[in-house]
Amino acid sequence: MLKNDIPVIKLRWYAWILAVVLLLAGAVSFVVFGGFNLGVDFESGLSQRIQIAPVGLEVTYSGNKDAVLSISGSALSLEVRGEEGVATTSFHSQAYPTAKDLAAALNAVPEVSAVAVDGSLNTADLLSGYGFPATLSSTPTRLNFQGTGTTSIEDVRSAIASLGNAKVQTVGSAENQTFQIRLGIKDGATQASMEEEVKNALASFFGQGNVVVLQSDYIGPKFSANLLSSSILAIVVAMALILLYVWIRFRFAYAVSSLIALVHDILMMLTAISILRLEFSSTTIAALLTIIGYSLNNTIVIFDRVRENVTLNKNAALSKLIDLSVTQSVSRTIMSGVTTLVAILPLAIFASGDIQLFAINMMFGILFGTFSSNFLAPSMLYWISKAQKKQGAVVAAK
Repeated sequence: MLKNDIPVIKLRWYAWILAVVLLLAGAVSFVVFGGFNLGVDFESGLSQRIQIAPVGLEVTYSGNKDAVLSISGSALSLEVRGEEGVATTSFHSQAYPTAKDLAAALNAVPEVSAVAVDGSLNTADLLSGYGFPATLSSTPTRLNFQGTGTTSIEDVRSAIASLGNAKVQTVGSAENQTFQIRLGIKDGATQASMEEEVKNALASFFGQGNVVVLQSDYIGPKFSANLLSSSILAIVVAMALILLYVWIRFRFAYAVSSLIALVHDILMMLTAISILRLEFSSTTIAALLTIIGYSLNNTIVIFDRVRENVTLNKNAALSKLIDLSVTQSVSRTIMSGVTTLVAILPLAIFASGDIQLFAINMMFGILFGTFSSNFLAPSMLYWISKAQKKQGAVVAAK
């Protein structure tokens, strides 16, 4: 045995006190915030991502052909389809830098009329949202440009306050003027009716056409309930199979210790999600299941070393053997965690949406999993083994 073995058993009370304190902090945050920040997967209703952006152009078409206007990056494209074929005209921001220039170019196309509502806006700031590509008609099609306004989250909340059960979050930096709106399900409401309610409320507050819908999702109550029950079932089945696997490969004490450590990892991830107000969605469930496998792998490596050392040193104290086993395995478990974190960190920083959320959840899961594998699972194995040994001595004495 090494003289400088990590004193896992000596530090076991400190490790568990730290874990309990963090879990209590998560429980407090859960109560204070009124639950998790549920994603649209688990919370039935309408979820929309909107951007407050001024109208720069209004475009109409008076012909009898199909005229389709689309936006790709900072370029505007007009396709006119007729019996003689398709005529495509592109308008790039380099050639037409302002909304005024773009209106003049569109007016040069036969039967197309464009009015510059705000000619000073930059064409490079064109936004493509819900409803694009747009088929032109005599009804004006509005083109929005990313603005530099000072709309706050409180303004958006005020705009939709009359809709009742609504939540608003800022997406990205404040300069982007982008917000996530969630509206709880209403009796007899449909996706179309709820979208219309939000549209009218925002138009009344910010002006007609000055809000771009970037994404709109609707989840019914039956689907969200089924998804939640299926997710819980998936986690429970995974834990049961893990208990059975470790029990068969090692002993019951090892299986229970592994299971308790995995429960700790799940609860700690939920604690981080609750405190940081991360979105709880199907991506979170995927991260939880991934971390269960990752943490279990580290725990099995340590337990395999414990079993080997117990076989080779039958007269040594179990506490010393556990300290030795963790010390022998710690470089592997830490390097495994560090290399995984290095691979995930760029996704957590530079990615967006579900990929970023998955990466952030994984980062917390790796930290908690490494901690539980090296401290909590071995100390739990020590306690259970001692209890079994005492129970065996009592039975033998009888």
